[in-house]
Amino acid sequence: MTQPAPAPTEDHVSPVHSRPRRWPWVAVLVVLLAAAGVSYFVLRDDGGPEVVTTAGGQLGKPVRDGQFVFTVSAVRCGVSEVGDEAVDLEPQGAYCLVDVQVKNGGTSVEFFDSTSQKAYDAAGAEFATDMQAEVFVNTNAQNFLDPINPGALVKGTLVFDVPEKV
Repeated sequence: MTQPAPAPTEDHVSPVHSRPRRWPWVAVLVVLLAAAGVSYFVLRDDGGPEVVTTAGGQLGKPVRDGQFVFTVSAVRCGVSEVGDEAVDLEPQGAYCLVDVQVKNGGTSVEFFDSTSQKAYDAAGAEFATDMQAEVFVNTNAQNFLDPINPGALVKGTLVFDVPEKV
C-alpha cells in the first residue's frame, strides 16, 4: 500500500517565487553616479580668471576675527617651490603665499596659530597652511607662535598648498 505524503511543516516550506535582489543594482547606480560626478569636475574647464577673496574683507582692509585684526596685503598663487640654498620644498599642487598683518586688538596677550587659518576655493574646498613651507618663507619675520601683546602686530606670510587649477 501506498502511504499518503506527509503534510508540509513550517520548517520545510518551498518558496513560491523569490524576488530579485536589488542591492547589486543600487551599488552599480551609486558607482556610475560617482564616476559621472568626478568626470564632470575633472573634465570641465572654467577658463575664467583666478579669483582671490578674503573672508569678510578685501586686500588691504582690516578685518576683525575675535581678538585679532587681520590685514591681507598680497596674495601670490602658482608658486612652484620655496626654500633656501640647502632645501627646496615643492608643493603637491602649487603654493599660494598670503602676506598678512596680524594685530592683537584685545586687552590681553594672545598667541596666533597659523594652522588655524584656512583657505577656500570657489567650490568651498578647504586648504590648511603648510607649516614647513612657512618656516622657509618667514625667515626674517617674528614667529607667528610668539605671544602678541595687546595693540602689537606681527607680519608674515601664510603658505597654502592648493591644486594647480585653483
